[in-house]
Amino acid sequence: MPKPETDADGRAGGEHSPPVGDEQTPAAAPESDPTPAGRSDETRPPLIHTILRESPGRLTRRARVAAKQVVVRQVRAGSRHAFRTDLTAMFLAGLYTGAVFPFIGIIARDDLKASKEILAFMTAAPFLGNLMALFWARAMEGKKKVPFVKWSHIGARLMIFLSFAAVGAWPFALVTSFCQVIGAVATPAYAAIIQTVYPDDQRGRILSYTRAAILAAQIFSTVLVGWLLGTYSYRVIFPVASLIGIAAAFIFSRILNEDDLPETEQTRKPVGENLKETAGFIWSTLGILREDVAYRWFALSVFTYGFGNLMTVPLIPIIQVNELHMAKSELGLLANISQLIAIPGYFFWGRYVDRESPQKAVVYSILLNLLVPLNYVLTGFWPGANAWSLLPAYIASGVVMAGIDLSYFNALLTFAGPTNVSRYQALQSFLLGIRGSVAPFIGSGVATALEHQHLNIRWVFVAGMVFMAFGAWMQLMASRRQVRMKDER
Repeated sequence: MPKPETDADGRAGGEHSPPVGDEQTPAAAPESDPTPAGRSDETRPPLIHTILRESPGRLTRRARVAAKQVVVRQVRAGSRHAFRTDLTAMFLAGLYTGAVFPFIGIIARDDLKASKEILAFMTAAPFLGNLMALFWARAMEGKKKVPFVKWSHIGARLMIFLSFAAVGAWPFALVTSFCQVIGAVATPAYAAIIQTVYPDDQRGRILSYTRAAILAAQIFSTVLVGWLLGTYSYRVIFPVASLIGIAAAFIFSRILNEDDLPETEQTRKPVGENLKETAGFIWSTLGILREDVAYRWFALSVFTYGFGNLMTVPLIPIIQVNELHMAKSELGLLANISQLIAIPGYFFWGRYVDRESPQKAVVYSILLNLLVPLNYVLTGFWPGANAWSLLPAYIASGVVMAGIDLSYFNALLTFAGPTNVSRYQALQSFLLGIRGSVAPFIGSGVATALEHQHLNIRWVFVAGMVFMAFGAWMQLMASRRQVRMKDER
């Protein structure tokens, strides 16, 4: 079970100032007024009475429409087109991700007999794309952002389509890893798009709705695929899922009409001048760590926590398969429990981030995530431990998944301001790439050394918990420092 690790993460991008005007967001179709002309809301019968008078056959549909109206009305008119587009794309993306990514580790270990080194590569390889984030941010500066998201997601999902030819551990590792390397291109552009289409004071709640949609779809597809993998090969199922993911990318490309937005005119320049400007851009972006003291503390905290978290990820399939003998159907059910927990978690964290502080949400999420490696440690001491012994870890992971996703992204945007989102997001992704490219190999190497000394590999989880706890303390100090800096201004 990969634990929550995100670069804004944006997740699955896989994410703020409000839209400058409705001209930046295509106008939504006018909402129909359910109140008949000449009748006020005060004299209209309550909706519940109307629903109860409906025949049983129409009750469910009526309730669904009422629920949809409640959600849509919480999104301002200027953002409704973007919200509907985002919601649809996220649902389809959830069908794709839920069918593929929960099963990658267990397929590699159980079916293809991947070694610890291959599992470490599969954990680290996707973060190589994040190492290029500064270059991607430079490439998209002054350009339309939607095409970067659209084509990188299409390219990534085409890699999963190629899994029909991945018949060994290394081919499978390369296909699934490069999928995520290519998908990382979208991260800075996605953050800039979301900043544009959603207002500051509603962004957390709106994102909680779209995240709930992706999780609902993941739950369905994970259950279905967990059952189908007992009969059909991943070489059949993954390509079909990738086509759904490609459809999601095309739909997301309609979220924002960038034809009306100004695009910096690009002139052809000598190679030397381009290299000089790119180097200057990268240096100035790295300079954020020097100039923004509050963000520096935040970034160091996230780096430390993430390093400890990612140390343990390559070892999770080993414990699940070798010691707990987890079946794919059991993994599917546990993953769905985690996702079910995450749905109300998104609503809770969305409101908490808007009303309180994203930095506080980061601290609480990190502390909750300590329960995950702790559960893996304790299974070594439980007689008769099995797959369901990890239920507490999956429950905690669901809560943390939502908290980390929303709090990271919104915390980043409080530091970035309205004009520097792409740079801050690129820097965050770059730091994610560093720790993600190094930590899994360190965890795998330490586990190998422990085995040579006839010691339990769970000591890696203990070391990871130390890093994570230190990261939480640093985040707490960063929050206090930011408050002091605001008071001094």
